Amino acid sequence: MRTIAGAIVGNGVRLRIEIGPKNNVGSDYFRITLVTDLEGAADEAVCFGLINRGQFPGFNWVEVTDFQGRFPLAGSTVEVPEGIDGNIVKTLGRLVPAGGHLMMEYDSAHRSITAKALAQQVPPVATPLGGMMFAANCGTWFTDWYISEGGREGARKLQGFRAVDADHAARRGREMLEGLEAFLGRAKDCDWDVQAACIPVAQATVTALRARLLVPDGPLA
Repeated sequence: MRTIAGAIVGNGVRLRIEIGPKNNVGSDYFRITLVTDLEGAADEAVCFGLINRGQFPGFNWVEVTDFQGRFPLAGSTVEVPEGIDGNIVKTLGRLVPAGGHLMMEYDSAHRSITAKALAQQVPPVATPLGGMMFAANCGTWFTDWYISEGGREGARKLQGFRAVDADHAARRGREMLEGLEAFLGRAKDCDWDVQAACIPVAQATVTALRARLLVPDGPLA
């Protein structure tokens, strides 16, 4: 976590990292506070989570258990802009090595469109949160932990994986591209707010994947 301490996530906005105790399986708790050049540190953390390190790729992960989209700063309440939100996710993605994963909760009010989109069978990578995770190189493929049972399971979350190698990324990328093309063909069945949020993300991801995989425009072979 110390490698991202002070990381710039916006114009005059940086991260303050605080590491807490370990849990019962050896993962470290952390919290992140936004610090601005003009107003100083926010009065509350923007997110809380856990980080784990281990010998094997799957043992290396970062989990955000709670994200505060609104918090007090200098006597007023501010909302995290989309650009800063995405940069926080991208910065956390820097901590995830090949074969590791990033988990982000989507039970908070700030992630409500992602939750609604997933309930309407939108591919995770086409949701606002999934798109940010893909941009952070932690979206080679996803697992949607959508059954929130409380206790140790915690909030609903997206688990996004970093590819093991280039071959892995290419194979999963083609599968993801096929899923996105299919979604764009049926996106009109989703609610208007889901369409507005997710269609642009899906289109941008299709463009990025086609360029990465050297797949020309047109039907997939």
